[in-house]
Amino acid sequence: MLTQRSIFGFLASVVLVLAVVMPARAVVETPKDVVTRTANELLGIIEEARIYYDENPQRFYDNVEQILAPAIDMRRFAAGVMAKYYRVATKDQRRRFLDVFKGSMIRTYAKGLLAFSNEEIRVLEPKGPSRDPDRDTVEMEIVAVDGTVYPIIYSMRKGNDGLWRITNVTVNGINLGLTFRNQFDSAMQAHNRDFDYVIENWLKSDSASVISGDSAEEASE
Repeated sequence: MLTQRSIFGFLASVVLVLAVVMPARAVVETPKDVVTRTANELLGIIEEARIYYDENPQRFYDNVEQILAPAIDMRRFAAGVMAKYYRVATKDQRRRFLDVFKGSMIRTYAKGLLAFSNEEIRVLEPKGPSRDPDRDTVEMEIVAVDGTVYPIIYSMRKGNDGLWRITNVTVNGINLGLTFRNQFDSAMQAHNRDFDYVIENWLKSDSASVISGDSAEEASE
């Protein structure tokens, strides 16, 4: 069974190994090109990070953020998590949630990269051109050592600048954007729609467990 902790481990593995199985960067980047370029850049820092990570993890988090920032539409991702609450939140509350949400994803994603163990990857052929020229998906499968197959779907969207970015990920049937949205809504209802409390305690609460699988362990230390 795919646990919450393993979700980002598999996600990180997928992006990392795509550099091996996908073509080089094109002049005009397609959704697959974006993922490939990101993977190649991550490959350039992962081995060195294994040496210094224990003493300076923040250095690795910062390096991973620099690489992932152009590939993920974090603002759209965070706004989707806030959903109906986004419209009534203040600009400061939106900004603060974006910061904490981005930080939690980058941190857990980075840890998943360090745990990469070369699972077999199958990049699936496109089923056909997207009906929406500004939206597309990249589908693939991760094959674990025991033969279990985990499907991964990257949702991509073209921005006003013409660049493709990741806006959501579905891992083994788990829609991360929807999962985060439900958790944010539950936290808001449990705390009388107190934006500030939910934002400040996002990583400390159970509502963030899918983002930071080690949050409960850290809280108990």
